[in-house]
Amino acid sequence: ETPRKRSRRTQGRQPLMEPPGQRPPQEPPGEASPPEGSGLEPAPGTHVLHVGHLNPRFSVPVLTCLLRDTLERLGLPVARERVEVVRRPRKAYALVQVTAHEDTLASLPRRLQTALEEHRIPTELTARGKELVLGDGRGPSSCREEILGQERLFQGTFLGNETRGVEFKRGGGEYLSLAFKHHLRRYVCAFLNSEGGSLFVGVEDSGLVQGVPCGHRDEDRVRLLVDSILQGFQPQVFPDAYSLSFIPVVSASAPSTPLKVIRLSVHAPRAQAEPQLYETDQGEVFLRRDGSIQGPLSGHAIQEWCRQKWAAELSKLEQRLQVLTAEKEQLQQQLQQRAPASCTCCVL
Repeated sequence: ETPRKRSRRTQGRQPLMEPPGQRPPQEPPGEASPPEGSGLEPAPGTHVLHVGHLNPRFSVPVLTCLLRDTLERLGLPVARERVEVVRRPRKAYALVQVTAHEDTLASLPRRLQTALEEHRIPTELTARGKELVLGDGRGPSSCREEILGQERLFQGTFLGNETRGVEFKRGGGEYLSLAFKHHLRRYVCAFLNSEGGSLFVGVEDSGLVQGVPCGHRDEDRVRLLVDSILQGFQPQVFPDAYSLSFIPVVSASAPSTPLKVIRLSVHAPRAQAEPQLYETDQGEVFLRRDGSIQGPLSGHAIQEWCRQKWAAELSKLEQRLQVLTAEKEQLQQQLQQRAPASCTCCVL
């Protein structure tokens, strides 16, 4: 028997010869914890960071470059297309889409403070007299309102809640080819009969951006559909009464068809000599309530709407008349106070 075989046989018998109190604990088969870096750890999630108090003196490309360098030093490397910088004359902030674990995001403030103390963060990145802020990408309401006008939206961004002038539609599946034209009639007609509003397609009811697959051909079809339907409205809806835009959505995945949010904004109609009630190309009338649509309206409901509209217009005229009457009385009092006293002139 060779020494090598004797060694293997001894190693195989050795656990049976150890005293019970000294035997090392053994894990049952199939329950061993995965080693670090084995790929069995929870997958990192996609999050949107709000970075505040950026220096507005620099341009958007410079701020993007400085911000990417800062996040890389904090252990969060990001691509350029994942950074959306919003710059105003006196302030600037950014929304950054990152892929990281929850514990990594939770430790960001501590690591940022350490990096600032060690002077590893460019001082030029932060506005004068401010401290760099890292927080949830949902951010304050002012940021949500400003990001609506930007060229891109991040998937998962919170746009707020539905209101009387804002309506969200998820728009999944065959929405653009089946349901969009029906919602187009209802909401545009309702917005025209109220104070205007916007319809967002690609946003969940909760206000989170998801986007809908929409290529260049889809955009053309949507434009043609909107124009053809609104041309049949009565009274006529002119092109300056609405605007249609397609906002690209930045997603963590790379879908074959680009994701976009379709925004159809209807401007408040101009004041007319008499109230006008818009009806769709199918002769239906809709009104916008707080968060809901009412319609198609019956003849009685239309008469009631006209009565309320006339009452509202009459109330505005009465208030205007009261203001003008008060101004007239005030002017008359000023003229009486400034009138010269009577006197007698004798000519010799």
